[in-house]
Amino acid sequence: MHRIDPETFTQGSLLHFLSLFVTVALTAGFVLLARKTAKNGSALRPLRYFLVAGCLVAAALGTGIGIAPVKFDWGDSLPLQYCNFATLIGAWAVATRHRTAQSVLYFWTFSLTIWAYLTPSLYVGPAYTWFWIFWGYHLFILLALAWVLVIDRFRPGWTDWRKSVIITLVYTLLLTTLNFFTGWNYGYLGPDLPSQPNLLGFLGPYPYRLLWMILIGAGLFILLMIPWVRPRVRRRN
Repeated sequence: MHRIDPETFTQGSLLHFLSLFVTVALTAGFVLLARKTAKNGSALRPLRYFLVAGCLVAAALGTGIGIAPVKFDWGDSLPLQYCNFATLIGAWAVATRHRTAQSVLYFWTFSLTIWAYLTPSLYVGPAYTWFWIFWGYHLFILLALAWVLVIDRFRPGWTDWRKSVIITLVYTLLLTTLNFFTGWNYGYLGPDLPSQPNLLGFLGPYPYRLLWMILIGAGLFILLMIPWVRPRVRRRN
């Protein structure tokens, strides 16, 4: 019989699947609540405020734990990971309905931050605060995306795709340059590999795997546009 170890977290474990289930269930429950609220004619503003505040608090807690003097490490503690920014972008998208924020949140969640759910670089279990903070701020990324798609009814177009690609490439280039000169590994764009099993291990040695990472990311961005592409209907003369 599988048991949950409160001290450690392992990918593919019962704890991992339970964490994923709870994250998805809470997201679905929140969206259903928001839709029911809207259908009853009640104001959605309190829920929107809650979601924005939750994203900001989750981002602050994640950053705060990392930069605490006892744990601080220049190569790991700065809030430069894609997930760090995705939480803030989620708050921006929900608060302002800014189209660029909505599109970046959409493409980043399903192509970049999704790996934090499937192959999380997490090593401690529920006995530690970091376990709850980790899943908390990743939960709010999903909540923000679900709100943007279901409540605000964001539908990406090719202009949104181009803007998201440019923003992602620029930020990826900045992180790659920073990692190259420091030996750090922000965005997993540096020389090191996570000690937990990860897709990166199959992409070859650094720096050649960076090319594969960019190509895979570009492919995912294109795939994410397929559900929204409508075939053009030719007019008959």
